[in-house]
Amino acid sequence: MSDSPPSAVLETRATGVRYRVLFVLCTLAFLTYLDRFCISRVQGDLARDLRFHELTAADERALEEVGNADDPQARREAGEARSKARIDVVFAAFLVGYAIFEVPGGWLGDIWGPRAVIFRIVVWWSIFTALTGSVAAIAGWLSPAPTVGLLFATLVLVRLLFGAGEAGAYPNISRALGRWFPFRERAGAQGCIWMSARLGGALAPWIIGSLMALPGILGGWQGAFWMLGTVGIIWAVLFVLWFRDRPEDKPGVNAAERELVRSGAPRFGSIYDDASGARVPWRTLCLGRNFLAIYGVAFCVSFSWYFAGTLFPRFLNEQFQKDFSQSEIESGLPFLAGAVGCIAGGRLSDALIRRTGNRRWGRSLPGIVGFVLAALCTVPIPFTSEPWQAVALLCFALGLQDLSVPCIWSVTADVGGRYAGTAGGFMNTIGAVGGALSPLIVGEVARESGWPAAYLILAASYLVGSILWLRVDATETIFGMEPRADSGETGGPTP
Repeated sequence: MSDSPPSAVLETRATGVRYRVLFVLCTLAFLTYLDRFCISRVQGDLARDLRFHELTAADERALEEVGNADDPQARREAGEARSKARIDVVFAAFLVGYAIFEVPGGWLGDIWGPRAVIFRIVVWWSIFTALTGSVAAIAGWLSPAPTVGLLFATLVLVRLLFGAGEAGAYPNISRALGRWFPFRERAGAQGCIWMSARLGGALAPWIIGSLMALPGILGGWQGAFWMLGTVGIIWAVLFVLWFRDRPEDKPGVNAAERELVRSGAPRFGSIYDDASGARVPWRTLCLGRNFLAIYGVAFCVSFSWYFAGTLFPRFLNEQFQKDFSQSEIESGLPFLAGAVGCIAGGRLSDALIRRTGNRRWGRSLPGIVGFVLAALCTVPIPFTSEPWQAVALLCFALGLQDLSVPCIWSVTADVGGRYAGTAGGFMNTIGAVGGALSPLIVGEVARESGWPAAYLILAASYLVGSILWLRVDATETIFGMEPRADSGETGGPTP
């Protein structure tokens, strides 16, 4: 296929199959966040049923040392603290598994194609979503009278393997979009993906609450996880039957749409390069300054953002005495604001590039401005006197920070080229590390120093991210920094 299509092709109206592909991938993004954050809604029920409030030997010794071993109030407070600490580890376990398998998942997408990898990913994570509801039964197989330690360890392992299963989903989504959408539509498509993901997070508390209210074996938090796992497996089967990795392989895509998708991109090193000869530039992926800046941004955005999906319901509970079952709407609204920010950020980025022709700042400016404003909205949250004020400020913060999310994923596809999946895997690995550290660090700071200090850390993360955005350059492509494998020349930036 030539880079200059014949006039007859140009005169043919392009089909719109790529938008159907986008819709299907949006449903995947919705499911990832629904399954990921539904556990936040059930954390109180889960902790109660798995006896997470039971004290450890170290807790008992600590109470004895201060003379409170027989004080019911002190024991109750120690039990609540132990339960929260265990839940924080459960939250982090998902992200540990996620981080470990992100790069392999993205790399396999570059080698095998997103279709095969996404199918395996969704089946795996759906199985462990269902098993989350079976933790007590699994522990019962191991011991007729499982201790709280065994129940806790079983849940941590299941959530770690759930995270390992979901790893690679977004690098492969990014690679699929890069292969199906031209550069000037890419951020808008990513905006739709991340809008759908945020909607999944926004509706997760309400959906899981509704499923828990079902009668019989389908009800309760256990049944809700079983149902979500079943839905995921059905989706995976339908996806693998319908999706194709390349427009060239999908019936119904005409020549005009195929040429529109390529938009004159060079053959070597771009995401449209289907040859097998180009080597993986591991050194650049690991140590290139542009990539390190991208990874740093991902760390900061995940560190600050994961607070909303894990600890914000607890903040509402402690600050305003809102039970987890009473804060479904409040917990979901920040995700809804993020959905608006994602779609707006993607469209803004593409519009800036079309109007100015400047690819670097068209990708970076939404992130710089959004992060600074998000930091300003975060600091006052713990000083609010009403729940709606705290929710409103967090909604503004997440909406503004999410202006950057489609941009960072588009940058990864822009600069990663043929190895966009691998680059996305590296980026999301560092992001997962930030997300895993968030409930551990912010939760501990909140317990030891109070919520104002915790929110100050979140704001500082945004400010560091805004500085790193200044270094991110969408024109500095991966093969623009590496010798060209086919000629020994240095490949320039993709136009």
